[in-house]
Amino acid sequence: MGEIVQALGISQPHVSRHLRILSEAGLVRSRSKAQQRIYSLEAGPFQELDEWFDSFSILWEERLDNFEDYMLDYKKKEEQ
Repeated sequence: MGEIVQALGISQPHVSRHLRILSEAGLVRSRSKAQQRIYSLEAGPFQELDEWFDSFSILWEERLDNFEDYMLDYKKKEEQ
């Protein structure tokens, strides 16, 4: 936790609260090692999120391709 506090520049109570919420949501897990608490990410929820994002990738790729085509046409018209 000390490393997280130092890296983010926020107080230890705030980090503790965020880690507790992330833990309750199943996004992180913790284990004790001597007087330290080691946190790690749970891959499963992030894989589900990645799959959900993938469902939108085709839509966004098409829209961005269309936007690129539009901008290229616009640029050609401006150069004429």
